[in-house]
Amino acid sequence: MNVSGGASRRARRVLVALLAVLVGSSMVPSEASAHAQLENSSPSPSAMLEDGPSEVVLDFNEPITPVPRSIEIYDQSGNRLILGEAIVSDDDDTVMSAGGVPELPDGIYAVVYRALSSDGHVVEGAYTFQVGSTATTIDPTDFLDGVLDGSAGPGGLSWVMGIARWLAYVGVAVFLGGLALMAGGGISSRRSVGLIRVGWVAAVVGSVAHFVLQGPYTVAGTWSDAWNTSLWADVADTRLGTSIIVRLGLLASLAVLVFVLRGAFHRASTSWWRSTTALTGLGVIVTFSVSGHAGASSLAGLAVGVDATHMSAVVLWFGGLTMVVCGAVLSTPAAPVVVARFSRVATWALPVAVVTGAWQTRHLVPELSNITESDWGKGLLIKVSLVVGAITLGVFGRWLVRRADHDGLRRIIAVELAVGVLVFAATAGMVAKSPEIPSTSAVVEVSLVDGDMIANLAVTPGRVGFNEIHLILASPAGSLRPVESVEMRMTLPNSEIPAVAVPVEVLGPNHFVGSVSIPYGGVWNMEILVSPDPSSSKRFTTDIPIAP
Repeated sequence: MNVSGGASRRARRVLVALLAVLVGSSMVPSEASAHAQLENSSPSPSAMLEDGPSEVVLDFNEPITPVPRSIEIYDQSGNRLILGEAIVSDDDDTVMSAGGVPELPDGIYAVVYRALSSDGHVVEGAYTFQVGSTATTIDPTDFLDGVLDGSAGPGGLSWVMGIARWLAYVGVAVFLGGLALMAGGGISSRRSVGLIRVGWVAAVVGSVAHFVLQGPYTVAGTWSDAWNTSLWADVADTRLGTSIIVRLGLLASLAVLVFVLRGAFHRASTSWWRSTTALTGLGVIVTFSVSGHAGASSLAGLAVGVDATHMSAVVLWFGGLTMVVCGAVLSTPAAPVVVARFSRVATWALPVAVVTGAWQTRHLVPELSNITESDWGKGLLIKVSLVVGAITLGVFGRWLVRRADHDGLRRIIAVELAVGVLVFAATAGMVAKSPEIPSTSAVVEVSLVDGDMIANLAVTPGRVGFNEIHLILASPAGSLRPVESVEMRMTLPNSEIPAVAVPVEVLGPNHFVGSVSIPYGGVWNMEILVSPDPSSSKRFTTDIPIAP
């Protein structure tokens, strides 16, 4: 690109305007959402039921779409029970349920769920519940691990899908970024054109592989499901699948513009070719943004625009790097002009990528203090470290440009290119992870003893919000006469919060359940008053840690 003084000033004004918009919008609080998370369920995790449920109901924090075998129940022997098809409620598209639960004998059971969140990615999980009050010797954690191992999809699929996403990212960057540098500089060497062809092929192969593998990934099927055309239709109905199909169509259009109309390289000054190619290339980039976290977040329109700007800047930087290192640009007579032009582009592209990336992080994760608790956050820290390294190399590279040290410049840019490959690898991994900090929950189970009475207490899910409290009273002697009444209340010591009374219902002989909404995290004190008969009472107390 020929950067004149006027164009340079316009670029500065655009960057300043972009900074103003992003800084201003970052001051507006927003709730971001990228992957659905389970909020409530019936039966609830670790619930102890007198009788088995007739259906399983799952309530998420955002709309979800069922897939085949979205809700399953496994018994303690690892056998899958046949349920009805999972459906979404007509009144609330965040609620998914499956009926037809067979009669369940006493024992421990696992609910395994799998569905599509609004961004087209899979949300999955599992929890246990118990039918009957008889103590079980089965460890719930080991039981869940065994069930999940048996219900998982083909081994290594997530890695192969990550490679496919990485290939699509790198291919698009090499193709579009290299094309921009060639068109702007009038470079059309055979090796440069070959690199652009390789980038286009990589983008197509990566996108097609991502599309066909999404089917078995969604339903936790087998490798052969990649060729199941009915699953292709299901994938095409999602935002992710639609975006990939549109991307492939745009890449086909670009192939006509670039490879069939190859003479356009020598007529790069013609406005129709530049405009059409640029708009089509931008459309390819937008397909990544629409199908990712930005398209599923609040302020989706602005978030998609920022994400597309971010990726465009990275594409210009990485594609230019590839062309300079691998396209034999440094061996051509135009090398000084091309390198200087790329240096100016990179000088603007990297700051734009950093600013837009920071805005996306602030938007998707308003609370950054616990970002290392999510896999997405860990990936982000790796990506930031790599970007800092790339910027440092870029600054050193500009110094070598001024010195006209092409040998040193080639080595520096080669290292910077390797860093760019790793940046895309980190990005491909982050796309499949949720930027939200996972909710911390831990079922609290306590056994309390007072004389000839044992109080077995379970609080689930052990975090702020709705909690279910199960109390089973027993005797070391093995039998206990039904008690007269039970009362529960919770207090948060050293706070001004008044005691919270827990409404109690009888589920069975000496089996009680309470439901309470806990407003704050911390160590709460649970007090249980048991009246075995009208003339006597027992008091149990214990501390209950509640996660935020």
